[in-house]
Amino acid sequence: MEIKKVHKARKKLGRGLFSRTFSFLVLVLLQIALVLAIAFALDHYFPYFYIVLTLVSVLAVLTLLDKDKVNPVYKIMWLIIILLLPPTGTLFYLFWGHRNTQNQHAKRLEYITDRCTRSIPQDPEALKRLRIQDKNLYRSAMYLSQNAAAPLYADTQSEYYAWGQDFFVRFLDELKKAKKFIFMEYFIIKPGYMWDTTLEILKQKAAEGVDVRLLFDAFGSMFTLPEDYDKTMREAGIKCYPFSPPRLSDHISDYTMLNHRDHRKITVIDGNVGFTGGLNFSDEYINRKKRFGVWKDTGLMLKGSGVHSLTALFLEIWDFTTGSISDPMDFAPTLRYSSDGFVQSYGDSPLDEENVAENAYFNVLQQAINYVYIATPYLVVDNEMITTLTLIAKSGVDVRIITPGIPDKWYVYWVTQSYYRVLLEAGVRIYEYTPGFIHAKMYVSDDKTAIVGSANMDYRSLFLHFENCCAFYGGQMVQDVLSDLKECMSVSHEVTLEETKRTPLPKRIAQVILRLFAPLL
Repeated sequence: MEIKKVHKARKKLGRGLFSRTFSFLVLVLLQIALVLAIAFALDHYFPYFYIVLTLVSVLAVLTLLDKDKVNPVYKIMWLIIILLLPPTGTLFYLFWGHRNTQNQHAKRLEYITDRCTRSIPQDPEALKRLRIQDKNLYRSAMYLSQNAAAPLYADTQSEYYAWGQDFFVRFLDELKKAKKFIFMEYFIIKPGYMWDTTLEILKQKAAEGVDVRLLFDAFGSMFTLPEDYDKTMREAGIKCYPFSPPRLSDHISDYTMLNHRDHRKITVIDGNVGFTGGLNFSDEYINRKKRFGVWKDTGLMLKGSGVHSLTALFLEIWDFTTGSISDPMDFAPTLRYSSDGFVQSYGDSPLDEENVAENAYFNVLQQAINYVYIATPYLVVDNEMITTLTLIAKSGVDVRIITPGIPDKWYVYWVTQSYYRVLLEAGVRIYEYTPGFIHAKMYVSDDKTAIVGSANMDYRSLFLHFENCCAFYGGQMVQDVLSDLKECMSVSHEVTLEETKRTPLPKRIAQVILRLFAPLL
C-alpha cells in the first residue's frame, strides 16, 4: 500500500512539474529573481539592461503579430504575458504557446499523414451523389475531403448510442468477434469495471494471435494508470505506448509537444468495425461510478468502408509515436454495407495550420436555415465562433446550446457561463443539463447533417489537441442525434437573460480575468 502511495505521489509530482501552471509559476519567479539580481548586481546600469530585455519582448510581440493565422484572442493573451514578464514571458510563449508548424515533429507528422492518406482516395461517385442531393452538404464534404484527407463514404452503416452504457454493450460484443487486429487510441484509461472488462478480452485476443495495439495519452492517463503501464501491457502481448510522455530533452520542440495532447477516441476491429465518440475508458462514462451527477456521453459504431478513415487516423499517431511505417491498405475493410446516408470521419492536428474541427462546425452553422442544436461540455470560444453563433441566431435560425448542469471544472464552467449573456441577447437559447455533466460533443442541423466526436468547443480541442469526429449527411443517424438532443433539452434548465444579469460582481470580475487566459485552461 505504501509503495502505491509513493508511486502515485511521484506521478502527481511529475505531472505537476511538466504542467503549464507550474511552468508559468516558475517563469514568474525567474522574472522576479532576474529583475532583483540585475538591480543589485548592476546598480546604475539596471535601466539599460531592462530596456534590452524589453526590446527582446517587443521583438517577440512583433513576431507574434506577424502570424496571420493565429487566433486574435490567443494573440492578446500571449501579448499580455510577454509584455508583463519580459523576457520570461517570451520563454513561456516559446514553450507553451508557440504553435510551430515547421518544427521536426510537424514535418514528420506531415510525411506520415501524406503516406497514410494516399492509400485511401476519395470515391468521386459518393461526392457526385451528395452534390445532386444537397449542394450545401456537398460543400462541407468537399472541405473535409480536400483539407483533412477525409473521404466521403456512401456504403457505411452507422449506429448511434445515446449513453455510454449502451455503447459499451455493443463495444464488447464486437470486440469479442475480433479475428485479425484491434486498434485502440484514447485520452484517458482508468482501471475499473469498464477498462478491466475490456482488458481481459484484449489479453485473450492477443493470446489468440490477434494484433492488439493500444495508444493512450501520457498526460490524460497520468493520474489513472500505474507507472510503466505500457511495459506491463507489452508483457501481456498487447502492443502499447503512451503518446508524448514528459521527458527531459535538448530540443525545444519536445517541450512544445507537451502542450499538444492526443484527445482522440478510436477503436478499429478487423478494419470492418469502428467505434468513436466522446467516451474514454473510465467507469463514470458508463455511469457505474457517480461523478458530477449523471454522466451523459455518446458514441457511435461504423461498419464498412468508412472505417478505413478511422484506421488511417490511428496509424498516423501510431507511426508518429512508435516510429513504425504502416500502410492502411494492409488493414483495409473487407465488407461493404448499405446505408441511407453518407459518413465522413476526419481528424484534426495542432501541427498544421488548418483548424479542421472548428471549420467543420462553422460549415454546419453557416449553412443552417432552420435550426442548429449543439451539445458541448465546455463553451470557451473565440470571437469568430461568437460572431457566427450570434449572426445566425439574429438571422432567424433556432440556435440552442446544451452545457453541463454540474461542471467538472468550476473555472471552465465560469468561463462557459461568461458567454451566456452575449449569446442570449442575440437570440441563442442555452440549456444547462440538470441531471449532471454532459460530456458529449454534438452538432445537428436542419434534419440533414450531424457531427459527433471528440472535439469540444474550447481552445484546447480546436487549436491545441489531436481530435477526431464523424460528419453525417442524411439518414437515420442524423435523426438519432436530433432525438437525443431534444431529450437532453427536455430535462435541462433553460437559462434566461435575467439570470445572467444577477451574476454577483466578484464572479463577473473573476470571469473577465479567466476569459483573458481562456486559451490556457
